[in-house]
Amino acid sequence: MKLTGLKATSIAMAVAFVGVTSVAEAQTTLKLSYNQPATSAAWLEVIEPYAARLETLSDGKLTVARYPGEVLHPVADGFRAAATGITDVTSAWPLYQASSFALFHGLQLPGSMPSSDIATVRVMDELYAKYLRDEYERMQVKLAFNASTPSYDILSSKPISGLDDLRGLRIRAGGSTATAIVERLGGIPVTMSITDAYTAFQQGVVDGIILASADMVAYRMYEVGKHYYQIGVARIAIPHAINAEFLAGLAPDVQAVVAEAGNEAGYDYARMYMGLTEKAIERMSQEGVTIVKASAEDQARIAELLTPMWEEFVAQNGGDGSTAASFVADMRTLREKYAAMSDADILALPPVEGLR
Repeated sequence: MKLTGLKATSIAMAVAFVGVTSVAEAQTTLKLSYNQPATSAAWLEVIEPYAARLETLSDGKLTVARYPGEVLHPVADGFRAAATGITDVTSAWPLYQASSFALFHGLQLPGSMPSSDIATVRVMDELYAKYLRDEYERMQVKLAFNASTPSYDILSSKPISGLDDLRGLRIRAGGSTATAIVERLGGIPVTMSITDAYTAFQQGVVDGIILASADMVAYRMYEVGKHYYQIGVARIAIPHAINAEFLAGLAPDVQAVVAEAGNEAGYDYARMYMGLTEKAIERMSQEGVTIVKASAEDQARIAELLTPMWEEFVAQNGGDGSTAASFVADMRTLREKYAAMSDADILALPPVEGLR
């Protein structure tokens, strides 16, 4: 039977509407924001490949809207932005919400992680799945992927020839463990966002910063600080979050894509920092920065000053027999386990279950 007139037109419109609806349901836009600009190594080597991987692995079901350079929100507002839907995926770092976390700060204890950046991500993933997931998800977000900075050193506008020269210096720290480390080493910690640190350093609000060498170069801190003191005291956890409601609304196969892309992004972060760390010392030397490595005597004094932080961490979080005590014991075991493995062997392992 041939349809004519209004009835035929209505059916055609209904068919067209169903087709458009199916396409709309099949394509979801994910807002991906980040604190560094699109020219940064972190964006080019980690965030952009992560975005491309989400789109490719999902066969176009995910379209990623990219927002570098704090366009949507400041880095310190990562949790709020991800929880409220200002963004869907962003860096959400516990150091900026220190009072909201407990066990997470243990990742930043001096010497808690292996020397390998790759091994560090694996240790973080295993500890997250067993101990840290509930803490992170209380912030109304889910984990996109784990990452960590390299070990922290100190860059100062004032000469540093040894540990005693840190006494009384105002040192920018991101908060949490980094702040405690500065205090124990004799400095005066000043807590602020990394994006505010350059101006504060330049204007003399602070005398120095505690930061990974790669980030000293990324944020051009060497333009102000000309004295670099290598102490390698701790790493800072820099996990990235995904909006919980957004993730729950995705089809199971797309959720699997988000997990797969996230697993690779964490290791991309590690690989990026490995390359940047190698280049950072060379760049600072070229820029006239004086480089002083802590002497054996200073290293022993630093260890003596910082080692009590382990016992204090356990005591502050329940004491012997507590979850914190188990967490610290497992962290030490995992550190030794993965420190003994090559990066290639670690990367060949299956992803850790229970991350999301």
